[in-house]
Amino acid sequence: MSDQSLTPGQALGRWILYVVVFLLSGGTAAGVSALAYQAIAQTQTPLGIYAVIFAASGFIAYRQTEQVLKADA
Repeated sequence: MSDQSLTPGQALGRWILYVVVFLLSGGTAAGVSALAYQAIAQTQTPLGIYAVIFAASGFIAYRQTEQVLKADA
């Protein structure tokens, strides 16, 4: 099944799945890295680095989820 043949309900379901995967993986990666850094360095870092970690990790997880769904189709 290609993305062209998705029904509106299926497209919405995939979008919700992608958003949840992005948020959970990005948030987990940013949170774990923040806790690890603060435990090791005993200091806080600028929030910008965690935003980058969040975005990169979320995007990677999103792309992997997309590939898995396309392989199952």
